[in-house]
Amino acid sequence: MSSQNVTPPPTSRRELQRAASVARIVTAAEELMSETAHFADISVEQVISRAGASRSTFYSYFDDMGHVLRAVGEGVVGEVVDSARQWMDLDTDISQRQLEVIFTGLIATYRRRAKLLAALADASTYDAGVREEFHAMLSIGHVELTKHIRRAQSAGVARADLDPQATAGWLVWMIERGLYQQVRPAAKKDLQRHAVSLASIVWHALYAPSP
Repeated sequence: MSSQNVTPPPTSRRELQRAASVARIVTAAEELMSETAHFADISVEQVISRAGASRSTFYSYFDDMGHVLRAVGEGVVGEVVDSARQWMDLDTDISQRQLEVIFTGLIATYRRRAKLLAALADASTYDAGVREEFHAMLSIGHVELTKHIRRAQSAGVARADLDPQATAGWLVWMIERGLYQQVRPAAKKDLQRHAVSLASIVWHALYAPSP
């Protein structure tokens, strides 16, 4: 039986090399973020030194540190969106206790990645690329929550008098700011209180039967 040549073609080798270089740089940046109070304090020199990469390699794949932050944040944003989607996928038989369980999970996800998510929020105030990425994340949440409210209204489990789009926008931004301002600095023992309080707010805003 003749053996097959399994040597990757030149294009594949370049792609593998690129992926490996990007991964080293992203990992180095994430490690530095865990050791540094503010993302803005991290320099390109620190990242390439930690990654064992050259400056030319860095700028072959990234425009600046904001670009690196967006790359680091891609997976983390996905984790938060997945946690929030458990709420937005509910259609019928929604209870306040269900919301407490879901928001407990959302808060746990946020806390695990709070430093990076806070860096994204902070950098969005001065970096246009990060701002676009950060607002895109919130826009996804806005769209998905709007759909959820409409489905819940159709099923008779959400208040019929609500404007789905406007209400979803307020809730998404309220939750984002609440996670940043309330949950991020909170003591571990207080996290459940925040989950219960958030569930109560959302329950009474959307689902609680009229008295």
